[in-house]
Parts: sequence; C-alpha cells; structure tokens
Amino acid sequence: MNIHTTTQDLKSLVQPHQLSTNYVSSKDFRLKNYSEQMLMPKLSAEKADFYSSSISFGAKMPKNLKNGKKIIKAVNKKVGDIKKEGVPEVKKGDSFRTSSFFNGALNVTDYETLATALVAAVACGFRASTIMALPTKQNKEDNRYAASHAAASGIVGFITAFALTAPFKAGSNYVMKHMKKELSEKTLKKLYPHIDLNSIKNADGTRKEIKEWKDIVGNKFVDAMKKSEQLPLIRNLADVSEQTFNKVLLKGKEVDWAAQKGKSFNDVVLKDGSKLYDRIDMSNLGIFVEEEGMNKAQIMLKDFDKNFMQNMIKDAKEAKSKWGDLDINSMYDKNGEVVDFRHWKDVKGKQWKLDLDEIGVSSPYETCDYKPRISGRKRLDTKENIYKYCSYQENGINGKLGTEITNEMAEADAANDGLFKTLTWAPDLLFRIPVAALTVALIPWSLKNLFNIQKSSAKKNAENVKAPDKTEADNNKKSVSFKGKEQSGNFVKKYWEKLMDAVGEFLGKLYGKPLIESPTLQKLSENLSKLPGNLTQHMTAFGSLITSSVYMQQTLTNKELDPDRRRTLAINQGLCFVVPTAAAYTVDKVINGWVKKNEYRYSGQYQHIIDIAKDEGKDAKEIAKEAATLSKKLKGFRTLASITVFALIYRYFTPVIMTPVANWFGDKLNAKKAEQKAQEIALETEHTAKEISINENKESKQVA
Repeated sequence: MNIHTTTQDLKSLVQPHQLSTNYVSSKDFRLKNYSEQMLMPKLSAEKADFYSSSISFGAKMPKNLKNGKKIIKAVNKKVGDIKKEGVPEVKKGDSFRTSSFFNGALNVTDYETLATALVAAVACGFRASTIMALPTKQNKEDNRYAASHAAASGIVGFITAFALTAPFKAGSNYVMKHMKKELSEKTLKKLYPHIDLNSIKNADGTRKEIKEWKDIVGNKFVDAMKKSEQLPLIRNLADVSEQTFNKVLLKGKEVDWAAQKGKSFNDVVLKDGSKLYDRIDMSNLGIFVEEEGMNKAQIMLKDFDKNFMQNMIKDAKEAKSKWGDLDINSMYDKNGEVVDFRHWKDVKGKQWKLDLDEIGVSSPYETCDYKPRISGRKRLDTKENIYKYCSYQENGINGKLGTEITNEMAEADAANDGLFKTLTWAPDLLFRIPVAALTVALIPWSLKNLFNIQKSSAKKNAENVKAPDKTEADNNKKSVSFKGKEQSGNFVKKYWEKLMDAVGEFLGKLYGKPLIESPTLQKLSENLSKLPGNLTQHMTAFGSLITSSVYMQQTLTNKELDPDRRRTLAINQGLCFVVPTAAAYTVDKVINGWVKKNEYRYSGQYQHIIDIAKDEGKDAKEIAKEAATLSKKLKGFRTLASITVFALIYRYFTPVIMTPVANWFGDKLNAKKAEQKAQEIALETEHTAKEISINENKESKQVA
C-alpha cells in the first residue's frame, strides 16, 4: 500500500533546497466506508453520485458525516541527504507574535472593556487628526466639533473603563484565582462537567487544594477545558534531520547516513549493527488522514482509536489495500492500549510490516507548526452542527492520551466564556448612559483646550484673539522620552496584579462570587453562548448603540448649538453607528480564517519553545509558568482581533468617511430648511407691507 501524506501547505514547512511532500506523489488508495450512513436524509439522494465521483474537499463537501470515506496519503521516499540539524521554517509575523508588545496586548484582553477602550482611544486620536485635516470650506466648524467629540470620547471612555469596569472584572478574576475552592459543588459541576466532586474533599469534608483535584477519568483536573495537547506537524522521515533521529526516534543511537543513502528506511542499519526498523521509537510516528466531512488530521500510531481502525481496516480490505490484512486484535493489549507496531499481526498470524518510507515523525526540531493530538474519535459540535475530531487535554500520564474534550465540555466552556464576558461587560453597559452624557459635556472643554477653538456663540470674539506666535508655540513644546529599565514591563505587571488582587478581594465577595453562583446568570450565559458570532462583537455593538443614542439625544437637545448644526451632528452620530456595525461584523467574519491561522501559529511557536526546553533538559520553569497562561492568551487572540476591528471601524474609518457624507447631507437639509425659511420671511414681509399700506390708507382717509 502506498500512503501519500498531505498537509496544509507543506511547501511552507521546508527550506528552499528541500522538496515538499506535496510534490512527490505515489498511488493513492481510498478507504471506502459504507458502514456509516449520512445523517441528513436530503443527502441520501446524492449519495450514489457522490461516492462514484472523485473526492472533493471543497465547499460542497457534506460536513455532517460521522464516518465518511477515508484517504490515507503519504510519500514513499528512500534515504537521501539527511541534514545535521533541524531548521524550523520562519514565517511572516513570527517575530511580532512572540514580541513583548503583542503578548502584553493579549494579557490586557483579559480586561476586555479596558482593552476596547484603549484601542478606541488610540483610534479616536487618529480620527480627530484626520477629520481636522479634511479639506472643507463651509463645514470647518462642524469638522472641529466632530474632531473634538472623537478626542473627548476616547479620553473619557478609557478613564471611565479603567475606573468603573476594571474593578468588577478584578472581582470575578479573584474568585476564580483565589476563591474557586469556596464555590458550591453545584456551581463547580456546572462550570466544569468533567470534575470528579468526590476528589475535591478530604475525609472530614474539607476541600483539598485544587492541584489535588481529579476529573471523572482520574486525570489531573484542568479548568481550561479546551486547552488540548499539541503535537508538531508530521514530516516524512526522509525530510527530517539527524537531530530528530538521534534525540526523538533513536534516543542516542547513531546512523552513518552517507553509507545508507538510497536505501529504504526499512533496511537502514545503525552503527551498532542493529536495524532502524527494530530500534525506532514508535511514540512519535504517525500518518495523515483525510476523511469526508472532516479537516485533514494527523494521528499518531500509538493513538489509533479502535473503532476508527475497525472502519479503516474494513474499508481497506474492500479496497484490497495492505492495511486490510491487519488483524485489529493484535494492535491492542487487554487495556485497549496500542502495542508496539512490530507486534502487529496480519489475519494469518504473521508479522504485519509497516513501511517506514511512508511514515512521518512529529518532532519539535523540524517545525513550529503544531496540530491538536487526536485519535480519530469524533464529537458532534451542536452549535455548528458538524462533526469534529476529539482532542485531548494536556493531562495525560506517561505519554498517554489525556482527558477527552467532549461536546459537553465544549458547551460548558462556551457558557463559561459567556458568563465571564457578561460579568466584564455588565458594568460597562450600565454606565454607558452617564459616561456618554459626560463625554458630551466635555466637548466644550475639548474644543477650547485640545483644539484651541471655541463654540460658535463665541466665534466672533475668538476672531479677535491673536494666534500664538510660531516661535512661542515651538518653545512650549515638550520633548518626552520614556527610557524604561530592562524589567520595567515585569515591574508594571507585578504591581498591576497586586492592585487588581487588592480590589478584587473586596469585590470578589460582593460581586464576583454571588453572580458566578447565580443560576439565572448561568442560564443567561448558556443562551448567550449559543448566539452566532462571538460575544465580544455583540457586547461592543450593543455598547455603541447605547452611546450613539445618548450622543444623538444630547446633540438634538443642545440649545447652545444652532438647529442646523444640531441636525448635521446628529446625522453624523447616527450614521456612525449603523454603517460601522454592518461593516465591523462583515470584516470580522472575513478575517476569521486569517486570525485562526495566526492563532495556531502563535500556539505552535510557544509550544515549540517549551518542547525543545523539555527535550534538552533545560530549566523550563519560567517557560512552563508562561505556558500555563497560554489558553487564556489564545482566547485573547480572537478577542483582540474583534476588539481591534470593531474599534478601528467604529472609531476611525467610518466616522472619517461619514463626516463629509453627513456634512453634505446636513448641508442639503439645512439649505432646504433655509429656503423654506426665506420663503416664510418673504411671505411675512409681504403680508406686513400690505398691512402697513392698508393702515396708511385708512389714516389718510381719516385726515381727509
């Protein structure tokens, strides 16, 4: 049997002088699986045509197949030029993703409202500058007001987010960091359906330390439920380095690769005279599998799910593939664990030979691209209504698979995310009306102090004010430079955490714990988690709706502005909610694939560092500490993307575009109003003139 390995863009995983496995092919074989039926009745009519056609993994592919046809592809390669050391590929953006700045931004996203306000403040600053620079003749005053409004909203938004919302978020964080032991058993089971409640108590009923808690399968309890174990992307044996063979596959055994060149890997002889086939460590060997309705996936030989293998062998037998000769009973021990492949038998009881030329190895020395560790088992994602491969938590013992991440756990994780987003955003949304009103009240101050202009009512007086001399202005400029110490970032982070813990301890008992344990809020969070899209988008949009409504109401009732300007600004504010909301949702959806790709790369880069440190026996204490926050950072990755998209579109692009549009529309409306008013004045003047003429005639007659 020939196996042809396919991955996602393998060309990017090799150096220029190497051949990608995408470009060397052998005969494919198809494992036809007729034992599982398609779930949706409407697909049944298409089944015959679908199976008779060539396999397609495009948009028309049914996404709800529990077990579709499987394709196992690999490249048959002999021993070639084996390089000394592995050189992981470098991709665009790698240095930025590992930078202190970017990681700091991901840490801040834990405080979503604060991060949103910070990005919005920066966007508002650019927006104010851009609006002021817009070419205009008749609407310069309107542009100044729009710019000052942008600056004021950015400044006040950040200050209020820091003062009014960060403490409440600190309260909920404090509960999960320091008070988790005190949560009721009912709440713990709701938050973590995989927890073993019997494992959290001592014999006397007191709570154990969290590090001693277990889950229902006996593994160490992990609260980051969807943090799965990640493995380096599989590479063909012919494409890896001596470093991988020595440290990962042969554990110190050496090979004279120059003398073995051109041989099959099955026939390679080590320097000690033993065969590579007999010495190679199976734990990091695996294959790539493509299956209808599923994403491409790599599976380690040691992780093969028994049910998956039964279907694969059955279909391989029908396809007259070598894998069809495999006796599945020889693959597993009495505990259901996969035994060493050298003990696998065929249906006649003879040794079943694995072709190493077609097998890949998962090694951190060769790549920074990682994939979740899977076994072929699947779960039905109820939100997306598609099957997904099950991944496993990073709590496996002695190289075994960790706790399977079930659909129940995935749903609970989404509900928990909704719960904590609600706790984070609720104070922000509740304070939106007074904050927006305060922002509007600060516009006159912004006009005077930020832009050195005054309201239209004082415009005539302002015209007589002498503009500051350029030399004087230059002399008043201050040059500010920040020269932090090497550890200044850690210093700020340390004291920020201390401050938030101090505030959180107080609000954790009064705000965090009661709401986290509230059945009503838990139910609300479950419902919110089922909404399409992510909650950060919805919370941001709802908050902007409140703010824009207040701005429009305040503008339309502002007696210090003339009616024409009130209408123009209100139109601007209304358009600056409706248009960017649609645009932000659209853009965020479009870039979702790009964000996920970067998120996987980010995760792989850090996992790569950790794996190398562990494999080389380096002190990985600090790295492991950082890795403990990786799950939170990965959630922050998607959140940061949404926050940035919404803030830039809401606070910069759309307002800048809509300001001249609103001005034009306002001018048209104002011109029409002015024309009507002029007509009314003309009619009134004409009427008055007639009355005067009549009165004069009456007086003349009386005198006569």
